[in-house]
Amino acid sequence: MPKQKLKLPSLAFFVCLVIAVVAWVVVTFSKDYRVTYNFKVQCYNLPQGKKSVTVSDTVFSLTFNQKGLNYLRKPFNKKDKVVYVSVSDLIKPKKKVTVYTFTNKEMREFLSRYNFGSELVAVEEPEVVTFYLH
Repeated sequence: MPKQKLKLPSLAFFVCLVIAVVAWVVVTFSKDYRVTYNFKVQCYNLPQGKKSVTVSDTVFSLTFNQKGLNYLRKPFNKKDKVVYVSVSDLIKPKKKVTVYTFTNKEMREFLSRYNFGSELVAVEEPEVVTFYLH
């Protein structure tokens, strides 16, 4: 049996196909995307003298600016997404009471500073969140 040689047209087609796939990957993963994920809230670092905290909403809907391959990063690829909130750091600028209310803008600023950085664009839900300290 004689060896079969690769025909020139099929080689050219294969090379063009590889170039097209590489170009598609580069374009797709260089775009900026806005994605929204739901995160469960877990509180830690309670102020001295407080034993527990109750949150009015236990799930936050957060919107992020992402670029292609950043979708694969750790906080975004886990099935159970959790955001950890340090209650002491959150309530530090407020006066000392047992009920603290924050708007979604205040929560975005806090979560940007302590958890996600500049990638966090907005806290979509809830519009107002309340922390009850016991």
